[in-house]
Amino acid sequence: MSVKVKVNAKAKVDNLGENTFSDSISYHNFINAIRSPATRKGYRNSLKRYMNYHKITNTDDLLKDQSNPKLIERQIIDYIMSLRNDNVSYGTIQYFVAPVFTFYNLNDVQLNRKKVSRYLGEFKRVVKDMAYSTEQIQIALQNADSRMRMILLLMASTGCRIGALPSLKLGDLTKKPKYEIYKIVFYESTNNEYYSFTTRECALSGIDNYLLYRQRCGEKITFNDKTQKWEPEDTPLIRLQFDATDLLHARSPRHMTLKGLAQALDAHLNRSGIRQVEHPTESGNNNNNNNNRIRKPVSLSNGFRKHVISTFIEAELNHEIRELLVDHATQLDQYYFRPTEDKVLQEYLKAEPLLTIDPSLRLQHENKSLREENREIQRALSKIDRLYTELGISQE
Repeated sequence: MSVKVKVNAKAKVDNLGENTFSDSISYHNFINAIRSPATRKGYRNSLKRYMNYHKITNTDDLLKDQSNPKLIERQIIDYIMSLRNDNVSYGTIQYFVAPVFTFYNLNDVQLNRKKVSRYLGEFKRVVKDMAYSTEQIQIALQNADSRMRMILLLMASTGCRIGALPSLKLGDLTKKPKYEIYKIVFYESTNNEYYSFTTRECALSGIDNYLLYRQRCGEKITFNDKTQKWEPEDTPLIRLQFDATDLLHARSPRHMTLKGLAQALDAHLNRSGIRQVEHPTESGNNNNNNNNRIRKPVSLSNGFRKHVISTFIEAELNHEIRELLVDHATQLDQYYFRPTEDKVLQEYLKAEPLLTIDPSLRLQHENKSLREENREIQRALSKIDRLYTELGISQE
């Protein structure tokens, strides 16, 4: 039986470095079977967390009791109960434990997962799951620098997951000059690849403004009018902050990490007053009685995603296209429903005015739409007049 050591659900897992795993056959059996880099990182960290709990420093030691699966099941249950005692949510416990089962499965240890899963407890919604409002996003944009402005507008116009942002490259963006928006391909060249669109506001005052700033600072990026893309195409869209007075630094862009991006977003929303810094207390007198983690009514990044999805519903977008735009599974429809890019774009444009954050820009878009509708009406009336004239019919 493993030694029971209570651990904080937010405890650091870095004390088990990658060198711990480098020569472990069991670890290579585990990690090489996971295709997605993002999933691989999450699974590795969850396995490290489990090893920390049991005071194990080598993954091969996890298999010392492989001849006794019931003992291993008991060890996992001990870990689950420790997390439950720390008031870790049902979904987070699942996230921590799933990689452990995967590790044993890929190393030919068959466990009774159904039995162990009964100890996960009851699913409870610990906080309200709300979206950011247009007014809140507008406040966040008021004191944002050009990079943070682009990040906020990207999330508020595409509804993408925050994990999709760090790997974005300039080549993933293609401008649609007729509409002054961008098409963005997320997770390019992976099984999870999908595309969405930005608002005009995001394209002009977000993406273009940020890239032109980088260009002025000396970074060698240009916009190709033929391809409607920024080049070089493998350049990071969201780069680490740089010294604008250092030309060498300006010309050496590096991708932001997911952790760094999330921390920058959290810090900015706190400064803007959209979120509030709360520190856990020993007494646990916080809103969900959890001295390890304080959850907010609006998720740091998912609040933007919910904002976009809610807007799509309000604009009455086609259900299947709406799901495609936010990378939701459409079950069997994804194998049979293949809308053209133009069809998807036209559906997105229904919501584009509602997704525009700046009220003055929103008003401009509405006026432009009204003028276009008026021109269509005038053209239709002109055709009717010509038809009456050709037929010699009086309109009186």
